[in-house]
Amino acid sequence: MPQSQHLTAEGTRHTTQTMKRISILLCFALASSSCATVFCGSKAKVTFESDIREKATLTIDGRKHTNVTFPYTTKIKRGFDETVVKAEAPSYSTETIVINKSFNAVSVINLLDILGWGIDAATGAMTKPEFKFYQIDFQPNDKKTE
Repeated sequence: MPQSQHLTAEGTRHTTQTMKRISILLCFALASSSCATVFCGSKAKVTFESDIREKATLTIDGRKHTNVTFPYTTKIKRGFDETVVKAEAPSYSTETIVINKSFNAVSVINLLDILGWGIDAATGAMTKPEFKFYQIDFQPNDKKTE
């Protein structure tokens, strides 16, 4: 085989290998985009605990959860806004809990993928509740006797 044909075949083989590598990297980048959305979803589980035995009503961002017994686990929306929980029980005063959000480190897997960061931000997956467990300290209603 002449020298020029050998170099051309070698160059073609090198170009093919390079294209395969680029294709694999591109597929990996697309598959790993919006990692927090894929791995964590747009909702997060939280558990509420209390010492009371009677059933309560929890209103979470305007949505009522009735006949709640503790411990109670539910999903709340991720996102940049805080979640407000109003807890009510017949013999107790109403309690309000504010669930703040913090950065979800899973989003870092996006690296330089701007599309992934955008999807995670839009779905709220780049945040998570500050805690997974919340204690509701119900206070008995004051019953005044006359």
